[in-house]
Amino acid sequence: MNAQDIDTLIASHPILSEHADFVRGLVRPSVRITISQDAAAGVQSKFGGPAMVPADFEWPEHDVGLYYFLGQINFAEIENRPDSLPATGLLALFNADYDPKSESDEEVFWGDEGYLKAWYFEGVDTLRPMAAPHGRDVQGKRLTLVGELDIPRHQDMLKGCPFDSEILEDLLDVEGECPGPSATVDMLATDYLLGYPSYYSLGYNPTPGPEWVSLLTVDSYEQFNWCWQDGAKLMVFIEQEKLLARDFSNLMCDAG
Repeated sequence: MNAQDIDTLIASHPILSEHADFVRGLVRPSVRITISQDAAAGVQSKFGGPAMVPADFEWPEHDVGLYYFLGQINFAEIENRPDSLPATGLLALFNADYDPKSESDEEVFWGDEGYLKAWYFEGVDTLRPMAAPHGRDVQGKRLTLVGELDIPRHQDMLKGCPFDSEILEDLLDVEGECPGPSATVDMLATDYLLGYPSYYSLGYNPTPGPEWVSLLTVDSYEQFNWCWQDGAKLMVFIEQEKLLARDFSNLMCDAG
């Protein structure tokens, strides 16, 4: 979504036009993630594939399952980058999942501490590809990253709204259970950094607290073996101060 999209949205409804300043005040910077069908190479932004990490990197582990390489964001590739994100460096993301060979009855849950781990590498020249030790890599796909704007897509994030918040939600057409990426209005990104969290089936704002902001929102994709909450979205959050300090060591998640 860009400024012109927001103006078009406001002009599409007389009540939104009456409260144009309020709607514009909801705007947050975000970065649209577009998944290419081109294979990613080296330190290019990507989902899947081998992780680009230092030679001495130790693959994360936990007691009841495996960590998978979710993907990497090369901040230098972001067009129109929001100021809250680093100008350079690479963020490597790993998510926990169950081990089909494990005899443990414990389950891996996206709300657990450490479900998603991230490492930020300021320099990228010395990074090397590392295959998953459990041998369950998927083919990496290159990402295009473009800075844009986001507004809330759900009533749960519109507290104090001076008009019936269903108007905005209906215009954005985000209701329904797990419709998949094809049902999302073009002006709204399905996968993105920052912005507001978006979801299909939740009935609450999943942001952990006022000091937290959305870091990453991604949909379920079979090609990456992602199935968050029966095919919904994974939402990742970070404390605002830690984001500004480039500290990605403590992330929280929800899905739905």
